[in-house]
Amino acid sequence: MTRSAKPELLAPAGDWEALVAAVQNGADAVYLGGKLFNARQGAANFDHRELQRAVAYAHARGVKVYVTVNILLSDEELEEAVRFLHFLQQAGADGVIVQDLGLAAMARQVLPELPLHASTQMTVHNRGGVEKLLSLGFQRVVLAREMSLQEIREIKEKTGAELEVFIHGALCICYSGQCLLSSMIGGRSGNRGRCAQPCRLRYTLVDEKGRPLVDPRDVGEYLLSPRDLNLSGHLPDLIGAGINSFKIEGRMKRPEYVATVVRIYRTLIDRALQENFYITPEEARDLAQIFNRDFTTGYYYGRPGYELMSYKRPNNRGLFLGRVVRYHSRTGRAEVALEEPLRVGDGVEVWVSRGGRVGVEVHSIRERGREVEEAPAGAVVEIPLPREVRPQDRLFKTHDAALVERARATFASPREVRKFPVTFYVRVRQGEPVQVRVEDDTGCSGWGTGHTPAVPAVKRPLTPDFLKGQLDRLGNTPFVLKDVHFELDENVIVPVGEINEARRRAIEELEAARSEAARPAPPLPDDTFTRRLAQARLQLAVRDLPPEWSPGGEPLISIAVTDLESLEAAVGAGVDRVYFGGESFRSGPPVGEEEIRRGVEICREHGVSFVLSTPRIIHDPEMNVIFRRLELASELPVQGVLVGNLGLLEPVRRAGLPLYTDLAFNVFNLRTAAWLLGQGAVQLALSPELTLGQVAGLVKGGRFAAEVLVQGAVELMVSRYCAPGSLLGGLAPGRNCAGPCRGRRCALKDRVGAVFPLEMDQFCRMHLFNSRDLCLVDEVHRLAEIGVASLRIDARGRGAEYARATVKAYRRALSLNPAVDGGELSRLRDRLQQYSPAGLTRGHFYRGVE
Repeated sequence: MTRSAKPELLAPAGDWEALVAAVQNGADAVYLGGKLFNARQGAANFDHRELQRAVAYAHARGVKVYVTVNILLSDEELEEAVRFLHFLQQAGADGVIVQDLGLAAMARQVLPELPLHASTQMTVHNRGGVEKLLSLGFQRVVLAREMSLQEIREIKEKTGAELEVFIHGALCICYSGQCLLSSMIGGRSGNRGRCAQPCRLRYTLVDEKGRPLVDPRDVGEYLLSPRDLNLSGHLPDLIGAGINSFKIEGRMKRPEYVATVVRIYRTLIDRALQENFYITPEEARDLAQIFNRDFTTGYYYGRPGYELMSYKRPNNRGLFLGRVVRYHSRTGRAEVALEEPLRVGDGVEVWVSRGGRVGVEVHSIRERGREVEEAPAGAVVEIPLPREVRPQDRLFKTHDAALVERARATFASPREVRKFPVTFYVRVRQGEPVQVRVEDDTGCSGWGTGHTPAVPAVKRPLTPDFLKGQLDRLGNTPFVLKDVHFELDENVIVPVGEINEARRRAIEELEAARSEAARPAPPLPDDTFTRRLAQARLQLAVRDLPPEWSPGGEPLISIAVTDLESLEAAVGAGVDRVYFGGESFRSGPPVGEEEIRRGVEICREHGVSFVLSTPRIIHDPEMNVIFRRLELASELPVQGVLVGNLGLLEPVRRAGLPLYTDLAFNVFNLRTAAWLLGQGAVQLALSPELTLGQVAGLVKGGRFAAEVLVQGAVELMVSRYCAPGSLLGGLAPGRNCAGPCRGRRCALKDRVGAVFPLEMDQFCRMHLFNSRDLCLVDEVHRLAEIGVASLRIDARGRGAEYARATVKAYRRALSLNPAVDGGELSRLRDRLQQYSPAGLTRGHFYRGVE
């Protein structure tokens, strides 16, 4: 394995201590966020001064810094975000990680000197998506966590792109960038950095009548809570696939976690590069001890099914410590047979027979009647435990004091662990101040001089050994002495303080030189940035409008359906456009070429526009199915193709078919809209996280054909994990699913009784829908007034009756005068409530998101 194959070890830094922990334990790069515009607003993060300090600190130690600007941005925020990018470029950041397509497009115009990395929030999961981002000017793509190693290997071979993947830490159950669960049920948007992690809460798998399909006492209650990713044992495979950067998740984690995980992966990667790979039991144990929800290899080696999940708890499991042998109620102490060492100061959690779990810190250990500080595995000890404890209860060590102390030593002390060799050149001549030059192995150097000339020595002249000893006082610097070269007159002396001061100044200059040399580009002058920004504003203002849309008319009614019966019902009810053909749910009939042909025929007979829909997630092994659908669409022909991921933009353009962009693009600002229109889009579906005011601003400012989702259960998640297949169908590594979803409807019920419908598509991906239907039937005139071109009803999986009733309701609503017929509009809304027993919602139409 050649040196060029060495991957980057990329570590999280949620605060300064975590940054130091990552650097000192061997990270090649760190990723961190500013106080705004990043997807981990719950972390401490870094203000402007701290960001400058962080870049200088890391660069001086040979470590790169990537800054996360990975959220969706409103038009009001975009320019401030671009100015922040300019600050980062001037500070010397090695790259920015972005989600928002509009920000990326603007950054390429205004700051081409700043490397762009595509966040995993961009949901890039196929070759076409990678190629599209390369054409947009991205230097690196962070792939979706749902990719298999084979898929990654093939993308690398065929594109040569710089690829980054996660190798350790927490997993999202949903494809990143496609999750609205926290947003819709609590107003805290994952796309805006405020995810409340409702996926880690309790859920029960139920049938369409709300009856449990599995017993939570047997399976567990945390049905959307994945285990933690751990690829420590598979690094040679990842290196062999040509992956450029190995990313550790954890900007919300403590610095002790960062120190431990980085230290072990640094060792393992270096070992793998030497083609002598192994992982020791101690290394494996330390990774598990510092934090785990149990471990998984994710999707790298296939679909893991129920082995992906931590059904019984959503937080740190710790390590199994042993079982209670006996409990002495008089003393409040338990005898425990240890399977791991135990030390005073460790934290343990008891899984008690009655009442759940109890956590305590161990303040006292007795072994054979004696108080001890620690006890080895195999010992039987007495420790104080709560009175709920019973014999045979299991204990887990959730905090290892020794491991934490070892980790803290790497970042809490001023003495540095990570060292770089330097050579000193010292000149001491009579009548001249001492001169010190220091140089590292890369050629960076620093100078330092004294103030007092050297004079003849009365007693003890300077010697090479003495000078070397003074120069070797580098403990609190990132350097270690390699060699010293002397120009030393005989029998001279200078004050020791002069030598030390010259050394200190030389080292400071060397650190600054290393930091400056590590910059990816010179700082962009303020006047150049201001001129480019003004040009970017002008270009947006004069952008040509798409000829397909002329604002001012009544909006069309569109509907998305997944079966022919619903399509026919919607057409009969007066719908203007149908999205059909790319996605089918296993609860209903499959959709093939025959169904698409028939759907086109029905629409043509009634003068209804037929747009071929496509799934928002399409992995490369599934692309041929979609390509055949595009060929069919060209042959029929259809009026367009609804596209939900970057990988299909070019194929649809090459097919010469009108392009409609789906909700998955998260259109949140005019820059994103302009970029998609520049890709040939004739209509854009806007983000369902926008308020009415934000929709109005987009439509008025962009004057393009905008579609708004107005009716249906909002899709909250799309996941490669399937709960019914895993819990009912036996899906696991080496075991195929028995297909319990065929012709069947399931749902997840949360702890307050809300029921979230599930659908499984033809590719066995799980779609989670909101418990309450979005309904804006009494708001259609507001949307018409601001120039929205299309009102979409999502009737996928809902059946013909729902499709017919909703289309009729919206057709009637558009015919009414809201100033006169407000009561009938309200009654239309009331009638639609029968299809949503949990009630209706206006989504973010008025409340917006955090």
